[in-house]
Amino acid sequence: MTERPAPPEDAAALVRLRLLRLLGDERFHPGELVGSERALAERFGVSRSLLRQAVDRLEDEGRVRRATGRTGGVFAHDGKVQRHLNTTMGVPEMVRRQGMRVATTVLRAELGVPGPDERRALRLGEGEQVVRVVRLRRVDDVPWSLDRSVLPARRYPGLLQHDLTESLYATLTARYGLELDRADETVEAVPATAEQARLLQVPAGAALLAIRRTAHDVDGAAVEHALDFFRADRTRVHLQKLGANWKRVARRERGG
Repeated sequence: MTERPAPPEDAAALVRLRLLRLLGDERFHPGELVGSERALAERFGVSRSLLRQAVDRLEDEGRVRRATGRTGGVFAHDGKVQRHLNTTMGVPEMVRRQGMRVATTVLRAELGVPGPDERRALRLGEGEQVVRVVRLRRVDDVPWSLDRSVLPARRYPGLLQHDLTESLYATLTARYGLELDRADETVEAVPATAEQARLLQVPAGAALLAIRRTAHDVDGAAVEHALDFFRADRTRVHLQKLGANWKRVARRERGG
């Protein structure tokens, strides 16, 4: 008696199980590349369309994520967003490279007088003003971070007239000729205030990751001072040591 082929939906379910077994047997960590769709389809001896059906199911379950482009593929996933340190890449691009959707709401954008810490960080003189931008970011429709950037107003005239929902670094590069060199960042776990909890949709006192950053251009001038708050339950911090090739890597990121 000839065995009948499995219906398409059953075949996709079998490939899903094989993918789950691969994730477990090979101990893939969240954020780690499992393989391209082409490579996985060849490994399992199935068509790419069938492989995609199985990946779709695992993506709906939050077990993998898929990213397209040069750095794309199928990645192990646990629902968290990987926040890279030691990079000048903008947050929207960082999130999209992980195969997720990001949306930004500008909560406040205004000219103001710098506080003492902001004046020191940006090396401002007496009487100089700053531009303050506060934004809420959602990833896959769920609140993820509260970002506060403070910038020297004299360096970025008319900044408030530009679209601030996309990458601030991309805007500063395209509109003001900024050449970023490095971003010095520190990370600290802090409890959410009542206002932060309301905006990020977490309980008051829930753990947040506070990342304080001062960015510098290629001439060593401080060009941004920022304090961002990320939901700890949705964030993984990744640090890559770049060594002596920092400028080359930073420029490559800006061009990627």
